[in-house]
Amino acid sequence: MNKKYADFNKLNRLLVASFEAEKLYYNAAQDAQTTALKRFLNYMAVERNRMSHDISNELHSRDIEPLKEDADKGNIDRTWHEIKEALEHFDAEVILNQCIARDRNNIKRYTDLIEAKQLPEAIIAMLEKQRKQLEWYIKQAEQHKIDPFKKETAPKAEDEKKTSDKNNDDRDHRVIPLRAM
Repeated sequence: MNKKYADFNKLNRLLVASFEAEKLYYNAAQDAQTTALKRFLNYMAVERNRMSHDISNELHSRDIEPLKEDADKGNIDRTWHEIKEALEHFDAEVILNQCIARDRNNIKRYTDLIEAKQLPEAIIAMLEKQRKQLEWYIKQAEQHKIDPFKKETAPKAEDEKKTSDKNNDDRDHRVIPLRAM
């Protein structure tokens, strides 16, 4: 069987890469500081798990033992200091860039397997579908790079402030404490 389909080893390596992507998204979700980003990253981890499961099923159906080296979720070896560091210096854009880079690397793996056409048609169809999903997920991840904690000043608001300051120049700008009677 391995002689007929020489790319099953590459497929097995893709499975490991998919597990690694799942772990990356899972850890990022644990460190995320906003609910929306946490939900998105958790969803991405679940999607990578589904993709891994599909690949694993295809390997099992052909009596090939899937590699499960990196199947453990999370980073078990993290110390409390590393977790504290990740939470204090969390940068959504950096984390998402790492996840996107991993996905782009996996897309290259998918493309290599699809173009080689050494695998059965059912597997190639599954790989094409998963590659399209990854491309879509990258576009979604790009949209989550905006940091909600950064305050951007709109030019319109600055213009309104300038005009209101001109109107209030003659007023006294001190705070007067009010007392209840």
